[in-house]
Amino acid sequence: MQRAASRDRAALLAQASAFWVDRDDDGLADDRAESDLAVAIALRTTTSRATRLLQDAHLAVDGLPATFARLSQGDIPTEWFDRIIRNARELTIDQRSEFDEIISEWDLSSIPAERFYDELRLLRSWYDADGARTRPEETRDVALECSPVDDGTACLRITGPIPEIHALAQRLDAAARAIQAQQRHALEDGTPIPFDLDGDVARELSAMTLAELRYAVITRSVLDTGGVHVPAPAHRINVVVPVLTLMGLSDVPATYDGVVPLPADMARKLAAQESVWFRVLTDPTRGEFLPLPADQYRPTVAMVEHLRLRDPVCAVPTCTRRTSSDAENDHIEEFDHAHPARGGPTSIRNLHRLHWGHHDDKTRRLIDPERNDDGSTSWTIGTPVRARITTAPRRDLLTPFISTALADSWDRYQWFLELDALDRSGFIDQFLREGGPEDPALDDAPPPPEDLGDPPF
Repeated sequence: MQRAASRDRAALLAQASAFWVDRDDDGLADDRAESDLAVAIALRTTTSRATRLLQDAHLAVDGLPATFARLSQGDIPTEWFDRIIRNARELTIDQRSEFDEIISEWDLSSIPAERFYDELRLLRSWYDADGARTRPEETRDVALECSPVDDGTACLRITGPIPEIHALAQRLDAAARAIQAQQRHALEDGTPIPFDLDGDVARELSAMTLAELRYAVITRSVLDTGGVHVPAPAHRINVVVPVLTLMGLSDVPATYDGVVPLPADMARKLAAQESVWFRVLTDPTRGEFLPLPADQYRPTVAMVEHLRLRDPVCAVPTCTRRTSSDAENDHIEEFDHAHPARGGPTSIRNLHRLHWGHHDDKTRRLIDPERNDDGSTSWTIGTPVRARITTAPRRDLLTPFISTALADSWDRYQWFLELDALDRSGFIDQFLREGGPEDPALDDAPPPPEDLGDPPF
């Protein structure tokens, strides 16, 4: 089974390597975009995963040919080969060639998993000592990571050189401890409580915990940008809360920015904090967002909000980029600025939101969408054509669920009304007196015992 899986993985990598386009040649940017989209559509995955697959396939077939041959023969488990690929990505061409030759000569059939990983780690460390490892200063990054389960949480991961990250953690901890001490003194002296952002300290008569203070300091403090003006967000973040959830009649989840599910209690709390709510209507059974009228080139603010509800991620198939930022409103059928009546209208039906990179691809005719009568969109990728796919319109997935639940509830209510009417008319009592309820199980029951008279006691 393991050998068959290895051979299958090798076959996939070999096929994918045929779609590889050089990543370092700026003149091949259009070919790379077409290739990534075509592979993503064919494998029914995201563009980012398709890009990684193509990179791994090129690295495996062209950069590690000897080790790849062992995979093709079934000698290397796929998990081991994935680890080899990860360790080879940052090596130079010469280092990679030597890395490939050494591993391919290992007696892989006699090496247990733990020893393989140890030896691979040791081998990789040799090249790290030669300078292949990325400098810590080059790893500085702040990345938003969603929880692997939809529990309403996320993580902001800060990566950088150890001294800088430790210094940040120490400053954050020192700030939290200083604020906590001042809060305790204020509670004892009856003076104003510092940093009581939500009034919880005054209500509970207890200082915030260090964990709460660290979080509050890093999320609620003003960031120092060195005098650089930071513009306000172009769009508000939408928290879509079903009306029954908002009323407390249901616990179906809300969605944060149209993508991330939020627990019902959290959604109600967020709604309670806002003074203005925006009502969005959907089709009562299908969940399609109902369109708003427009007759100009530039969409209205209300239309853009509607598009962000319908396209919270880039509308291009397999793309996973959010449209809260770095996205643009696009006319599917191009707007004719010289003769507006001849071009595509500025309407919800003819608009969608695309990541700016894919918007540029569409402008260069690398991507050609067409909106169909049923609201779906047919996409043609590449010139000549490399892939075609039709995508259904995004809708509120909870509306059909709620509609079905309400319909079932109404049917049960109607049934109880009919039973109540039969009971008031006396029909049920008459039916029970005359024949009783039909029970098929009684048809096969044994006859009642013969009457033997009264018992002798």
